[in-house]
This record gives sequence, C-alpha cells and structure tokens, in this order.
Amino acid sequence: MALLQVQGLRKSFGARRVLRDVSFTVDDGEVVGLVGTNGAGKSTLGDVLAGITAADAGSMTLMGHPYAPLSPDDARHLGVGVVQQLVRIDPALTVAQAVFRGTPQAGRPQAELRRQAQVLLAEVALDVDPDTPVGDLPHFVHGLVETARVLAEDTRMVVLDEVSAALLPMEVSSLHAVTGRLSRQGRGVLYISHRLPEMLEVVDRVLVLRDGRIALDRPAAELDPVRLAAETVGEPVSLPAPRVASAAASVPEPAVPEPAVPEPAGAAPVPARTSPRLAPSDEVALRVRNLRVPGAVEGVDLVLRRGEVIGLTGHRSSGVREIAGALSGELPAITDELVLHGEERCLGEDDAALHLPAYRPDDDAYGVDPGETIARTLSQEAWGALTDVRSEIATLRGVIRTVHQLDVKTLSITTMFGALSGGDQHKLALARWMSSAPRDVVVLHEPTRGLDVRARTQVRKLLDEATADGTSVVVVSVDPDELAECCDRVGIVSGGRVARWIDTSELAVDAVRDRIVEAATAA
Repeated sequence: MALLQVQGLRKSFGARRVLRDVSFTVDDGEVVGLVGTNGAGKSTLGDVLAGITAADAGSMTLMGHPYAPLSPDDARHLGVGVVQQLVRIDPALTVAQAVFRGTPQAGRPQAELRRQAQVLLAEVALDVDPDTPVGDLPHFVHGLVETARVLAEDTRMVVLDEVSAALLPMEVSSLHAVTGRLSRQGRGVLYISHRLPEMLEVVDRVLVLRDGRIALDRPAAELDPVRLAAETVGEPVSLPAPRVASAAASVPEPAVPEPAVPEPAGAAPVPARTSPRLAPSDEVALRVRNLRVPGAVEGVDLVLRRGEVIGLTGHRSSGVREIAGALSGELPAITDELVLHGEERCLGEDDAALHLPAYRPDDDAYGVDPGETIARTLSQEAWGALTDVRSEIATLRGVIRTVHQLDVKTLSITTMFGALSGGDQHKLALARWMSSAPRDVVVLHEPTRGLDVRARTQVRKLLDEATADGTSVVVVSVDPDELAECCDRVGIVSGGRVARWIDTSELAVDAVRDRIVEAATAA
C-alpha cells in the first residue's frame, strides 16, 4: 500500500484550470521529484497537500486513510509536513522556538530547547545561535530553519517546495543528507525543484507536471538533466552555448507556444531580441579599487566593462552580500578609487555609499501591489494620466507584447498580479524593473531563482537586451548554474576578498558550473 496516494485532483482559479487530473503515489521511504514549468501547478499541488487550499475534485489517502486537511496545522497533525521556499515565520520567535513550533515540545523554556535545536541546525548546515530572533536572520535561510523543524516533527510525508532555490552547494548537500535521513526513517518525500542536476542526485523517481497532469513518471536513473528539461517543457531544449569573447554568441532557446493573450503589433516595454549577444566593449563602466566595508569586506577590486555581466558568489560569511550591499548603497563603503559613469571620485568614511540600482526577487511581492492588474503593473505612466488614446493603446500593446514574450500563463492582462504563479510574477517584476531602471550599471540578486528552464532562457534574453544597449550587470547569486549561464566572468568571494575570477569564455555551461562549485568549495 502506498504511503500517499493522489487520485484525479482538480483545481481551478476562476477560469484558469491549474490541476486537471493529477494522480500519483509516494511509497514509504521513497523520494519523489516533482518538476514542471512555472505555472504548471507545482505550488498549487503542494498547497493542496499542505492544507493551504482545497482541491475542487479528486481524492487523497495517507497511510491508507482518507486525507483531506483543512489547514496546515491539520495537515501536520495528520502526518504531512511542508517546507516552502518563501516561508513566513514570526520574527519575534527565537530560532529554537521556530524549530520546535507546532511540535509537542513547543512552549518549553528556551534553555531546554537550545541544545536540541543546535543539533538539528547542524544537520541542515545552519550556523546560527538558537537564541537569535528569527527577525534578525536573512530571509534566505528561513527555509533551513523550516527544514530543521521538519526533522523535529513526527510526520510521515514531507514536501520540500523549492527549498534549495536559495541555497549554496554545501547547503544543498546538507539538504540532501536530511532528505536521505527522512527516507531511511521510512518517511516519504516529495522534492519540488527547478534545479534539475541536483534534484536527480537525490530522488528515486521523477514526476513531470505539464498542462495540469502528470506527463511523465519515470525512475531517476533513466533520466539526465537535458532529457528531463525537454520533458518538462514538452519539446526539445537547447543548452546555452559557450561564450566566445572574440565574437557574438547567441543563446539558443526553445520555441514558446502562443499564450491566450494575442500578440499585437507595436512597441513593447521589453523588445524582442533581434541580434545575438555582443561581447562586452573595452570601455570601463565601473572601476572600484580597494573597496572596504568595515568588518566584512577587506579590499576588493572590480572592473566592469560596458555591456558585461559579472557574477559574485561565496559562502554566507564570505562578504559577498556586503559587497553587493556596498554597491547598491545599503551599506557604507570606503574606496581608494571609484570611476562611475566616466567620473572619478573617492568614497571616504564621511561620504555617502554607492547607489547602483538593485533588484531582489525576495522582496515582498517584488515591490509590486499584488492587487493591481498586469496592465497597471507594467504601465510606465501613472494610470489615468494618459490624454492621448493612441499613447494608451500603444502602452497596452506593449503590455500584451511583454506578456506574450515572457510566456506568462494568464487569460487576460486584467488578471491580478498576485494571482499569477510565483515564476510569472518574478519574470514580469524583473521586466518591469529592467525597463524602468537606469541603463548603466545595475545589481541583480539571483535573477533566475526558482524559474524553470524556459523561464531562465527568457531572463537571459532580458539581460542580453540590456547589455546590447550598453547596460553593465553585477549578478549576485549562490546558484552555480545561474552564474554559468548568465555571466562573462564569475568572482569567488572568500574572507572579504575576491579570491579568484573564472572566465566563462569558450567554456560549456557544465564546465563553468563545475569550476564555480570547485572554487567555492575550496575558498
């Protein structure tokens, strides 16, 4: 008898059918991977299992008994624990209290929880003091706190929903070790992820969710990342070509089917790519010598050419986040030399920090009102300020063109932004930000995090368009695949310095990824 059996699940939001007829099983001790494009219904399926939302039709059984949770607490009580990518934890709780909340030990004195919490936190490679308030932690580690909580729970079925999206390779290895422990305990695991190579390392079987149905159910040993990517989008997928510094290099992408919104003629906020990506020019867009952030960054030299994309990565305590914070103006910085916008200046202790435009996908609602329509969200002018009908029509045509080009799953541009899938929200928010940000030097934090293989190609297309127009980009990320796909050079940060630069020219994506992982591990 299967531990979890799902039969004929259906779920719609208005006229949009998300789950059409989903059926699958998970056995005791089995780790099952779930993949699908953004908007395929993975998170909705996870929400049904977690008791966050109810299915319109279909049935589930857990350990042979009917399973229909009324809430997340009810789901945990019945034996299903869920760790979500964007988890919300009461910031007033200590880490130890957060780990044991919802368990029989909840409510015990902090001193009694501390030692047990330390053991669980060590298992998920999270080096924080259990007495630390959750509100003092970076949001990207909340998923690790939740993973530690799952270990403390007495649940039989665990859903890991994109937990690895914001994790370092070392932390992913710890997550896989936790997954293995859950499996050996006889618990079932549903592992949802877009990072296909790492997922195939840990799962026993893979489910592909496509068009609201399970389109593929196959042992992981029979699949590789390229084939799985093709199965995910339902068509052949070309991997990014090696970058060639001496010539323009195009990034192949799969064909994108027509969405429900028709594509009109006219201008668009995000223009279609008309030429392959050009090699960066020799013109310097940003030069920084001996950048320091007291207590975190010891001395960093950066040279960013016009039209170039460089990446920065490193462990949590490496100083990479502080470098990004200094560049975007969140942290005060000191430099010996700074050339920006062709002007020479020097930052001293009494000067304001740099203020490069920065985009963070983990900002609440991406800085967008979730109750606004897609049309209003993507309109550059204040709504109602247009006095020319032709201008208004051109604006709406541009909105529809953007929705079409980014393959957003929607029936209308009047759909509320918050009703879109997380991936579609991410793509539109980034397109909106890129079209409005100053086109000079920008900082992007994990621009493809949580996106499927097709959506990652579309984001690379946005970057190609920006760099072709002369924009220079600094990508800050923990994802080696993202860095390998997007960047011309990648800096490995360690001890508050850039310990090594990796040139991606004339290297395949897999080779670049391996070098990044090797260098980051050694740093």
